[in-house]
Formats: sequence, C-alpha cells, structure tokens
Amino acid sequence: MDLSQGLLLKNLILHGHRKDYQVRFHPGINIIYGDVDTGKSSILRLVYYLLGGKQIKIDEEISSSVKYAVLEITVNGTPYCISRDIFNPTRDIDVYSCKYSEISNSFPEKYKSSVAKGDDQNKSFSEFILEVLELPAVRLKQAPSKDSSETARLSFLDLFKFIYLDQDDVGSTRMLNIGNHVLETKNREVFRYIFNVLDSGISEIAVDIASKTQEKTQLSNQYSAISHFLSQTEFKGAEDLDKEINNIDGIKIEMKARISDLNNRMTSDNELYEGLKDALNTINLNIEQQEEAKSKALRSIERFSRLLNDYQNDIERIESSLSAKEFIGEDIQEKTSCPVCETIVEIGEISDKFDIPNNTRLKSELTSIKRRSKDLKQLISDNRSDLDSSNSLLTELYLEKNKAREIMDEELSNSISPYLVERDAMVKELAQLDGRREKAVHSLRVRNKQAALSDQIGRIEGAIEKLKITLEELKECAPSIDNVLKDLGADVNKFIQQVKIKNHHGVGIDEKTFFPKVRNIEYRNINSGGLRTIVSIAYLASILLHKLRKETNIPGLLMIDTVGKFLGKTPEDSDDSQINSENDIDGVADPEKYRNLFNALVAVAEEFDDKGKLCQIILVDNDMPQDVAYANKGFEIAHYRSNGINGLPTGLIDDWDSTHKK
Repeated sequence: MDLSQGLLLKNLILHGHRKDYQVRFHPGINIIYGDVDTGKSSILRLVYYLLGGKQIKIDEEISSSVKYAVLEITVNGTPYCISRDIFNPTRDIDVYSCKYSEISNSFPEKYKSSVAKGDDQNKSFSEFILEVLELPAVRLKQAPSKDSSETARLSFLDLFKFIYLDQDDVGSTRMLNIGNHVLETKNREVFRYIFNVLDSGISEIAVDIASKTQEKTQLSNQYSAISHFLSQTEFKGAEDLDKEINNIDGIKIEMKARISDLNNRMTSDNELYEGLKDALNTINLNIEQQEEAKSKALRSIERFSRLLNDYQNDIERIESSLSAKEFIGEDIQEKTSCPVCETIVEIGEISDKFDIPNNTRLKSELTSIKRRSKDLKQLISDNRSDLDSSNSLLTELYLEKNKAREIMDEELSNSISPYLVERDAMVKELAQLDGRREKAVHSLRVRNKQAALSDQIGRIEGAIEKLKITLEELKECAPSIDNVLKDLGADVNKFIQQVKIKNHHGVGIDEKTFFPKVRNIEYRNINSGGLRTIVSIAYLASILLHKLRKETNIPGLLMIDTVGKFLGKTPEDSDDSQINSENDIDGVADPEKYRNLFNALVAVAEEFDDKGKLCQIILVDNDMPQDVAYANKGFEIAHYRSNGINGLPTGLIDDWDSTHKK
C-alpha cells in the first residue's frame, strides 16, 4: 500500500493533568466499540475538531482531565502535528511540520481557526489543509443558476460533511442538511467540486494556479533571504545541530552517573564516619530507652504520691474518731423520733441491728493503712532513685551524643570537602551543558523552520503541477455530472447488494438532489430508519470508493459513528419494540444485515488495498455481537468496558471514575 499519498491519521493525544491519553490509528478499517458513555464518540468529535471543526462537545471526564489535544497525521508522506485548545475554538491552531516525537525541536505555524478570519498574511487552517492535500482552492456560487451569484471560499469542513457521519446523521432524514434549501444547494456545489464537475471548474483551477504561483514566488524570495542570512552568520546546519544535541545528551547522562556515584562515595568510602554513625545510633537508642524509664518513674511517683495522700487523710480521720470516743466515753442510750413516721425509736435497738465499728476494729484498720503508707513511701523513694539514675545517665548520653556529632562534623569536613569541590564542579558543568543544549535546540528549530519553508515551496510546486494536469484533463474531456451520478449509483447499488436488503431494486442517485435512492424512493422519503442507516453509509462509502475510479477532490477518509443505528444485532433485537413495521419489511432487524454491513465496509478497504491506494475507515459502535467482534478483531483499535472487566480500559479517560469519586 502506498502510504505516501493522501491523508492518514496516526495518533490522537490528549494532554491531561494526571497523564496523557492516546488512540492510535492505522490504514484500512479501524473499529472502536464498547459500553455507552465511555468516550467512543468523543474520539471522532476530537478528530473532526482538530481537522478544523468549528466547535466540540466536551464531556465532563474530558473537561476535567485534559488540557489540550494533538492529532498526528501524515499528508502525502509528510508528517504534521495539529495542536488545538479544546476549550477556546477561536484561538489559533498550531501546526508542527514534524512527527509527534520531534515537536520540541520545531516551531509551529499558526493558522486561523475560521476561514473568515484568514487573510494573505494569516492563513486559515482550512486553507492549509486543502493546500497540503493538493486540492484546488475555489469559490462556490451561492446560487449556481445565476451568473451574478455571490461566491464563498470552499472550506475543508464543506468536504468533511461527505467524510463524517456522526451519531445524529447516521440514518437521519436531516443528513447533509436535508431540509435546509441554502445548505442543500451549497452541498450540491461541493458534490460537483468533489467529482470535478463544477460549471466554473476550469476557470477556478486557472485562478488557483495563478494564486499558488504567486505564493510560491513570495515564499522562494523569503527562503533565499533567510538562507543567505544564515549562511553569512555561519549558522550551523540541522545535521550538525542534531549531532551536537545528541552528544550533549550523552555527556549529560555520563555526568549524572558520575554525580550519583560521587554522592554514594561521599558517605560509604569513610570507615570512621560509618563507625561514628553506628555509635551515634546506639547512643540515640540508649537515650530513647532512658527517656522512657524517666517518664515511667515520673508517672509512678505521681500515682503513688496521690495514693499516699489519700492514706494520710484516712489515718487522720480514724485517729480523730478514736480521740473523740476517748473524750466523750460510751454511747448514751436515748430515744429519738423516726424521720419517716415520727414513731419513738430506741437508739440502742438500732445498734443491735447494724454493725457499727468499735474501737478495736478502728485501731486495726489504722495499723493496716499506716503499713501501706510506709510501703508507698518506699516505692516513691525507689522511683525517685530510678529517676535520679535516668537523669544522670541522660546527662552523660547527651554529652556523648554531642561529642560524637562534633567528631562526625570534623570528619565530614576533612574527608568530604574534596568530594564537595568535585561535585560542585560537575554540577556547574551540567548546568553549562543544559545552556548549550537549549541554544542548540533553538538553533535546530530555526533550521527546521527553514526546512519547513522549503517543503512548503516544494508542496506548492507539486500542487501547481497537479492542478495543471487536472486543468488539461478538464479541457480535453471534462467529466459530466450524468456519468458521475451513473457510476456513483452503481457503487451504491453494489454496496447495498452486499448488505442483502429485501426487495432490492431501483437503486441509484437522484439527478436533482444528488442523494441516493432505493426502490426509486429518494433518501429523505425512505420511512425505515434501518434502511436509511444502510443507505447513508453506502452513499459515503461509495463516494470514497470513487477515488479508485477517477481523480476526486476528497481525502481517503471515512468516519461513521454508531454503525448499527436502527439495525438489529442479535436475534433478541428482532422482537424489540423499537423495530417498527417498516424495518421488518426491509428485514433490517435481521442480525445478518449488521454483519453484512461490516463486511461491505471491509470490502471497500480491501479494494483500496488491492490497488495499492490509501484509505482509512473509522467505525464506532456500542458492543458488537461476539461473532462480528471476533471476525473483525484485527481491526480493533479501542474497546472500552465501563466496569473494566477482562482488564479492558473503562473509557478514553481511563482513570477518571476513580479520581472523580475521590
């Protein structure tokens, strides 16, 4: 396959706050499928936006995770990286003329995001992409039937309508602006442009050749002036600068390894230092143990002192009671009134009923408490001795610790100073290398800018030659719209034949609207949503396929979101209430139609491959039947499951759920 001709998507990169997210594409069929709300449609929306789309619907997981997006592509073998702010569509679009891995060595060209904002000094992105694709830059009549009709510049987005079916357009009665008279008229002019059958095609191409020739002359003058200046200033060439950068990177790696080794030797090579460090660790461990013993003794002294104080209070109360009894004498028998019922009660009777301690028991209790107090005093004394011992040891340990530190500092000063001098010299040299590398990278960017200018001149020269060939062909035998519609209708018929719809007849292209028809019914009047899905996909696939028949002005790219819209995928779908009677008549509820649709799209890609031509078809859908997924497994570029089953990513932003929950 010749990958040097045409547009090829390579890599979609979303630069995020936590990490970058990537989707890689390859030539031919690319399948993206999985659960709903996993970011499948966002991939196509981002591609559309990065190729000049006016705006983009940003889902929450993307807006909270991504800073900006980059699309890496090749056009006619030349690499480009398109970088765009996804939050501000009006900002300029940066285009790097290099691979994604070489962005840091290049200056970007800035292009206006809107065709209306472009001028001679500041091109629009649409002008850039049409230029690199070597497509004619023309103006389209707003009312083709009137000679005095106003004209507007063709935009790349005008072509994109014939490249991209989003999930709202697949099988929709409003596909390609159906129902909007002004836009339908414009789209028919774009259709004519794609197939080189514009009424003003010859004159428009001649004007474009003159415009590109003038632009080439201006760029050639700029290139000569820049080259002369760089030559006079003895500016290094790109190859020499590249070697210098690689050489600096090699020296930096070696320097960092030497600094790391030096840092290790600064401590490990000194035996005395290691011994002192071990001794200091032992001292610190002993200090920790003595501090704990000190704290324990203090806690014990405090607890025992409180208990001793309670015992002293008990002793004083008992001694006071005994003194009172000796002073007052024996209990006197007397009477008193009951506080509850006012009955006269004999005090003596109460004494017989209750155990009132006598002097002997009080004296026994007093003796016991005094003995316990004596034991507590001894315990307090012992803990105070332990405390004094800990304080004494701690004083000695802290002195030893300070002494060990002084010796270590002195040893470090004597033994490590040479290391420090050597390391400082290497760190300084490393900083100088960084400065040299930065200057070399800047110079390389200048040289790459010069090379990009040269490539642009060559690209314009190629476009001019191609336009001249096209112009001569148009002058000799311009294709007729009737032949184009006939050939395109044949391709649509072949595609639908592969899908095997029921009652297959009357397939072609309507001569007035340029829309497909089936059973001689124009697309917008087809009642079956499933049949419209098949026909809408067949229409765009056939326009793509026509590149193999004749030279057309459209990239070899097709993007379809929700391939199986309105179609049955499994036998269970046949009973789905959403499948209406019209669909049943067409048999689109039959899962075989879904499989056949995939096979027909694969057949388109295979036909390009057989003829050595480049095409790229990107298909998005929800979960596919197992047999369809298995049959097309080699084409799968992304498969998402919201629950992460079988180790599959949970979505395009595969770390958003966990972060969002936090």
